[in-house]
Amino acid sequence: MKKLLCIMIAAISMLAASGAMVSADAIAEPSNEFYWDNPSECDFNSWRPFEVKEDSELLESPLGSTSNGIVKTGETVQVGFTYTDEKGVEWGCCSFFNYVEADGRKDGWVQMDKLEEIYNVFTFIDEHESEMRDYNGELDDYIPTDRVILWEYPFGENYNACDADKWYTKETYPYEKYDVGDKCWTDENGNVWIYCCRFIWQGGGRCDDCWIYLPAPETDVILGIKGTDISSENGTAVSGQLISDEDTEAAYNAAVEAINSGRRSNYILPLCLSGAAVILSGAAIVLLKNKN
Repeated sequence: MKKLLCIMIAAISMLAASGAMVSADAIAEPSNEFYWDNPSECDFNSWRPFEVKEDSELLESPLGSTSNGIVKTGETVQVGFTYTDEKGVEWGCCSFFNYVEADGRKDGWVQMDKLEEIYNVFTFIDEHESEMRDYNGELDDYIPTDRVILWEYPFGENYNACDADKWYTKETYPYEKYDVGDKCWTDENGNVWIYCCRFIWQGGGRCDDCWIYLPAPETDVILGIKGTDISSENGTAVSGQLISDEDTEAAYNAAVEAINSGRRSNYILPLCLSGAAVILSGAAIVLLKNKN
C-alpha cells in the first residue's frame, strides 16, 4: 500500500511538472531539417527583421548546396536562429511565417553578412540594456481613460494600443507570473519608459516586447517622437532619434526669423502704397495751391 501511494505521488508530481512545462512560453522555431537535426548547435537571439543586402540562395543546410529558393535585395526576412560553421562563418536561418511572403520558398540558411538588421525593439535593448532597472510597480494602480499606447521602442514610430476597458490593474490581473512591466529605462530628458516583455489585456489580447511612456501613457505624440523633433537643417521630422537642445533652439530661432522675415515682407507693400499716397496727396495739394 505504501509503495502504491509513493507511485501515485510520483505520478501526480510528473503530471504537475508536465503541466508547468506545457504552460511555459514556446519559442517559434524554423521549419528546417538542418535546424531540427542540430538544435543544440544553433543559437537563438530573438526573432528580428533583416533586410537582404544582395540576392542570396536559401540553403537547406549551411553545410550543403540544396537550394530552398532565393531572397532578393531589399526584401525583409525574419531571423531567429544562427549557426557558425567550422570556418567561423555565421549563418542565419530565414523563416517565412506568412504563407504569402514565403511565395513557395522554404526556410533556409543565408550568410549573415548578406543581411542587415532593421532597427527594432531588440536592437534598442541591446544598446541600452546596461541603463535599465527593474520594474517597481509604477503602473500597478494606473487606470486609463481612453487607450494606452504600446510603443515598439522609445522614440520609435510604430505602436499598438490597449483600450481602457481592457486594461488590468494589479488587483484584477489574473496572471500571477506576469507584472504589467519588466524593466524601466530613463531617457536623457529624465522621462521613464516601461518595457513589457509580454503585455496582456482583457479578452485574451497581448502585445509582446513593447514600451509604455510613463509620463503620458495615453498620448501618441511625445516630444522627440513622430515629427515633434525638428531638424534645424531641413525642418523635417527626424524619426528614431533625439534632437539636442542646441539644435532645437537653432530650429526655433530659424523659425522665428522666417516668420519675422515674412512679416517684414508683408509690411513692404503697404508701406510703399502709403508712401505713394502721401506723395500723391502732397502733389495734389501743390497743384491746387498753384491754381488758386
